[in-house]
Amino acid sequence: MENKKYNEEFETIVGDILTHSEFLKLKLIEHHGNGLYEHSVAVGYHSFRVAKTLGMDYASVARGALLHDFFMESWQGQKKDSKGIQRIKDMHGFSHPKTALINAEKYFDIDERQADMIVKHMFPLTPIPPMNMGSWVVTAVDKFVAIREIVFERSRPMRRLKGFLLKA
Repeated sequence: MENKKYNEEFETIVGDILTHSEFLKLKLIEHHGNGLYEHSVAVGYHSFRVAKTLGMDYASVARGALLHDFFMESWQGQKKDSKGIQRIKDMHGFSHPKTALINAEKYFDIDERQADMIVKHMFPLTPIPPMNMGSWVVTAVDKFVAIREIVFERSRPMRRLKGFLLKA
């Protein structure tokens, strides 16, 4: 029953983002063996839960977290022609937070703290650390969700183990 309460509250806070036509395009982009939409929702939801538990402005954190990867282009397999420092700056891990912030500001009303959550979520790849506690929550939760997706969603170790055991 508790999860239903949290789900409904989360959906009330971020419903306009979840159903926005531009945000829905994230469903078409692969990310960590999962869809980018699903990844973003997971980071938004878990950040919301952490912020609520810590007595923070959980609505602001939920919105900033949900928009942290709001970019519309698939980055896997893209060839980079730049050289040196510019090549590093053009790499997805360094560049996508700025793209996400541009998109978030274009389609939604976000505040300074949410902007920091979006643009700093890749710390320490982004050299300037997060400036508020909400940004630290989003940064940590994003790492947790990404690791969970890569290890458990993409590789599906339990499914592989079951398949191996069934063949034995």
